[in-house]
Order: sequence, then structure tokens, then C-alpha cells
Amino acid sequence: MTETSPSNPTSAGVGQQLSGLRQKKGLSVHDVSTRLRFSTRQLAALEEGQYDVLPDMTFVRAMIRTYARFLESDPAPLIAALEVERPDAVPRLMVVQPVSVPSQGVAFFREVREGNRRWIIAALLLLALALAGAWVWHLDDVANGAGSAQQEAPQPAGAVVPAPMVNRPPEP
Repeated sequence: MTETSPSNPTSAGVGQQLSGLRQKKGLSVHDVSTRLRFSTRQLAALEEGQYDVLPDMTFVRAMIRTYARFLESDPAPLIAALEVERPDAVPRLMVVQPVSVPSQGVAFFREVREGNRRWIIAALLLLALALAGAWVWHLDDVANGAGSAQQEAPQPAGAVVPAPMVNRPPEP
């Protein structure tokens, strides 16, 4: 990228310098708008130095940087000139305060854990009751004889009971 920075960044406004660079390249505002995807209204406001029409100074800085790079110019002197021209264009650093979390945890999570503990205990008690009920029911069936495989039916006196067939070959 060839750097053709403006000769004196403080002599003219940033917008006028960008306009001069654009005209040296033989480009119209419409050509730049088509290429950079900025509206012609935004580019005209930037070149005229009407920064209050544009959304925010952060946007203006980014727009100047993009515009200068497109025109193959170093954006640093233009950004420095903008900061001299508009002190509110200087980026503000956000200072983030550290957050301290209590050692025993956040109260919300303790409440959730206690609520889960109650549900788990209730589920285990219900399971124990179901198992105890199934065991008692099984014992009751065994005591009544329903649990045995063969039931003894009363046989009349003198009746011949055939022996069960256990792996015998068929008779001829």
C-alpha cells in the first residue's frame, strides 16, 4: 500500500484532507460510497466536517481509518488531527472494577442446591416405599402359595397319577 499522507495534517480539517486525497485519485463521492459501503450522505458529512450528523465519534474514527486506507494514505495522522479538532474523538478506556464473589457462593445457587436436595430426598423415599410395597406383596403371594409353580389339586382315592415324563424316548 502506497502511503501518500497529507502534507500538513493540522492545516486543514480531516474531512477536507480526505476530500483532497479523493480528488487526487480522480474518484467521486459516489465511487467511494459504492466501494466502501458508506452512504453518500455520510461521506459528504465526513468531508464537510459535520461529525454531529454521524452516529458516534467511534464510528467517525473507524470511517476515517477505512476511508484513508482506501485512498492509500496513512490513517494515523488523520486520526491525530481529528483528536486535535474534536477532543471528544479521543477513545475513552473502560475501567472494569473487579467483582468479588463471597467464598460460600452466591445465595441463588445455594437455594437451587437446597431445592434439588429436597427433590432427590423425596424421590428416594418414594422409591423406598415402592420397593417395600413390592417386597410385601411378593411375600404375601409366597405365603398364599400363588408363588409356587405347581399347585396340588386333591386327587380321588385310588386314582393313578401318571409320573411326569422326563426325557424318555417315545414308545412304539
